[in-house]
Amino acid sequence: MTASKPSRATLETLLALIDATDWPYLVKRDAKSSVRTVARFIGADMADIEVDVPALRRRLEGLSPEAFGLTKGRWNNIRSLFGKALGLAVEMLPSSSKTPVLPEWDEALALIPDNRRWHLKPVARFMGSKGILPVAVTLADLEAYHEALVSDRLRSNPEGTWNTITWSWNACVREYPSWPQVLIERISRKESYILPWEAFDPAYRRECEAYLDRLANVDLSSDEGPLRAARPATIETRRYQLRVAASALALSGREASTITSIADLVELESHEKIIRFFLERHEGKSSPQVAQLAGFLRDLAKHWVKVDQKDLEKIRRIASKLAIPRQGMTRKNRDRLSAFDDPETVQRYLGLPDEIRRDVEKSKASDRSRAVLAGTAVAIAIEQVAPIRRKNLAALSLTNNLIQRGNRLYLVYCEDETKNETNIEFELPEATVEILAWFVREWRPVLLSEPNDALFPGENGKPKNPSTLAIQVTDTVKRYLGIKFNMHLFRHAGGKIFLDAKPGQYEVVRRVLGHKSLATTTSIYTGAETRSAGQLFAKVINDRRIDIEAELKTKRGKKNARSMAAIKDEVATKETTKTPPKGPLHWTADKGGKS
Repeated sequence: MTASKPSRATLETLLALIDATDWPYLVKRDAKSSVRTVARFIGADMADIEVDVPALRRRLEGLSPEAFGLTKGRWNNIRSLFGKALGLAVEMLPSSSKTPVLPEWDEALALIPDNRRWHLKPVARFMGSKGILPVAVTLADLEAYHEALVSDRLRSNPEGTWNTITWSWNACVREYPSWPQVLIERISRKESYILPWEAFDPAYRRECEAYLDRLANVDLSSDEGPLRAARPATIETRRYQLRVAASALALSGREASTITSIADLVELESHEKIIRFFLERHEGKSSPQVAQLAGFLRDLAKHWVKVDQKDLEKIRRIASKLAIPRQGMTRKNRDRLSAFDDPETVQRYLGLPDEIRRDVEKSKASDRSRAVLAGTAVAIAIEQVAPIRRKNLAALSLTNNLIQRGNRLYLVYCEDETKNETNIEFELPEATVEILAWFVREWRPVLLSEPNDALFPGENGKPKNPSTLAIQVTDTVKRYLGIKFNMHLFRHAGGKIFLDAKPGQYEVVRRVLGHKSLATTTSIYTGAETRSAGQLFAKVINDRRIDIEAELKTKRGKKNARSMAAIKDEVATKETTKTPPKGPLHWTADKGGKS
C-alpha cells in the first residue's frame, strides 16, 4: 500500500508519504534519513524545498559528498533512497529497471555490438514498457524517452547520457538495416555561427594558408615578416580567427562567396561590421575575444595587407578602445582561490593524493575505474609540487621527462616542450615519488592498450588527451573538496600557498611558474597574498607594541626603583636631623604609646 501522489509536494511532505507506506521499518528510517540529509546539504528547510526532479538533480550535481565527509558509496545509497522517496510524490524513471525486454527488441539488440547494446538496452526496455515495437518506433517516442530521462530521473548528467544514446542509435541506423530507421537529430547546445571554409571563395583560403605559412617559416632573406617562427598552437589560433572574422562579415550582410582576400576583412566598412557583430554578441561591451580579434585585424592591416596610414590609424584606434588591460588574476580565479584562505581546505588539498590513494585501495569498483582514479591522484600530486601546464602533464614521458639522478627523481622539460620556451626542472619530493611509483607499479598496466612510455596512457598507444585528463582531475578535486577548480588553478594555488607562508618572495614563484618577468608574477599574486601579508603586517605591529610596552614597563620599574631609594634616603636624613615636637601628642619610645 502506498499513499496517493499529492499535486504539490515538498521534502517535508515526503516524510509523511514514507510513513504511510508498508515498507519495512529500517527502509523507512533510512529513506527519511536520506531526505533530511539532502535538505541539510542543500542548506534549506524541508518545507521550502519543492519536489522538482530536474531542479533537485541540478542541485545535487553541485554537491560534493566528500566535502561533507561521505564516501562515494554512502552518497550513492543516499541518492538511491532519496530517489525512492521522490517516487512517492512524482513519477520517476528508475536508474535501473527490471522490466523485461520484449522479444522483438531483444532480437534487434542481439545484432548490434556489445558497447552499443549496453547504451540502447534501457531505451528498448522503456519502449517495451509502453508497448512500442521496433517496427513502430517514431521520433516522438524517442523524444518522450529523452524527456523522461531529463525530467523524471535523478541520475547525474542526463544530457550526456542522451548524447551517448543518440550517437549509438544513429550509428546503428547507418550500419544495420534491421535497426529502426529513425534518425535522432543531434542538436548542438552551443550556438554556432562559424561557416565552413567551403562557404568562401577558394582564393581566400589560399591566401590565408599563405599568410599562416609565413608565420610558421621565417624568411631569412627578407627584411619583412616575423623575426621568429610562430608555434603550432599560435598558427591554429590564427587560422581559427581568419575563419571567424570572415564568418562574422558574411553574417553581417556580405555574401560569403564574395570574400576573396584578407584585404576584404580590413576594409574600413567591413572591419566595422565584423567588430560590431562581436560587440552585439557581448551586449555592446568588449571582451577578451573581441579585444584579441581587434588586435589581430590591426596586425593584419599593418603587416599583411599594408593599408594606408590614414585607414590604419582608424583601425588602431578601434583596437585601442576595445583593449582590455590585463592586470593580475581574473575575478573568477580570485573567487575560486579564496577557498584557500581556509587552513582546513589547504590541509585537505595538500593531503588529497593520499586520501584518493586510500579510496582506490579499498574501493570495490572495476580495476579500470580504480586505475583511472589512481592516475588522477598522481596527476594532482605532481601538479601540487610542479605546477606544469596540462598539455605537458598529459604528454609526460617516463623516459624523457622523468630523469633519475642517484636517489633523486627530477621532472624535466626542454625549451621546445614548453609554452614560453624555457626549460623546466623540478626535483620531486619523496612523497610524490612514492605515490608515482605506486601508480606505475600497480595501476598503469591496467590502462595500457599498447606499449608506450606515457605516464598517463591513452588509446592507440598515445598519451591521454589533455582535455580528458583535465576533466578527470578537476572533477575529482571538486568531488573531494567541494570547490570549483580548473587545471590552471594549480599554479595559482601553489603560488598562494607559498606566498601565504613567505609573503613577498615573488622571485621563487616566478622561477617555479616560469614567468619571464617578475612584474607578471607580482601583478598576479599581489592580491592573492593580501590576506597573509595583512596578517603578517598586523602581527609585526602587535609584536612591536608588546615589545615597546615591555620596554616602557621596565624603564618605569627602574625609574620607580630609583625614586623609592631617593625617598627612603630623604626620610632617613630627616629622621636623624629633626627635633621632637612639643605638645600633648608626641611619640615617646620609652612609654610605648601616646600621651
